[in-house]
Amino acid sequence: MKQPAKILVVDDERSVRIMLETALRAHGYRVETAENGAAARMRLGGEEFDLLLLDLQLGDVDGIEILREVKERSPATEVILLTAHGSINSAIAALRYGAFDYLLKPAQVTEIRERVERALHHRRVNLQRTELLQRISESARALGLIENGGNPVPAPTTSNDYLTVGPLVLDLRRHAAYLGEHTLTLTRTEFALLTALAQNPDTALSYTTLSEAVYGRAQAEEEARSLLRPHIARLRQKLDATKTPGIALISIRSMGYMLQTEDAPVP
Repeated sequence: MKQPAKILVVDDERSVRIMLETALRAHGYRVETAENGAAARMRLGGEEFDLLLLDLQLGDVDGIEILREVKERSPATEVILLTAHGSINSAIAALRYGAFDYLLKPAQVTEIRERVERALHHRRVNLQRTELLQRISESARALGLIENGGNPVPAPTTSNDYLTVGPLVLDLRRHAAYLGEHTLTLTRTEFALLTALAQNPDTALSYTTLSEAVYGRAQAEEEARSLLRPHIARLRQKLDATKTPGIALISIRSMGYMLQTEDAPVP
């Protein structure tokens, strides 16, 4: 029998912890609570959770620190931030560290449950995809289609599993990226960005369009640009570090970004 999802509620307000625990237990979830960062770290060090409901304003530590630690230790754990109006900018900025979403306090029970269900669905889909890719990879190695070093045999551009733009190959099933002879080590956000750009090569994509492709929702231009900028900078560094000709990630002033192939003109 499938176990219900396990959720950790981290908030320094006792009333909030009780409200969230009661609402989520009534929906069938297993729920534990922590009143501060130290208690959260203790819980997280001993067991794995499917989801965290994490207050940004903890008494002993910044909630973003806990978010970063969780994502480094257990990337599949989804995190929903709890924030007051005064710290909404911090919540938005925290999305770049891998938070799934944020909720403004006080939130309605129906809204909390809806966001939790969405986050857990996202986690299940990602885990199923990862498991499937591992099986495919193991089968491919057994058949000699992939060398032990991990470099795949070049795939046709028409394959649904691969996206090829010049020297760039994206393995959409394994979430792996290859540029020329190099394997790119990308975060989930960087891979999503590169995929969106590679699906529209030599086309300027707006900040809003890219943000929606990465985060799954439309955002204002300034907000989208602020969220994307650090990811784009790191992605560009990784592409440039390979010194592979034929493709470049360029900025389109006051517009967005474009994945430019060798002979394409800059807009």
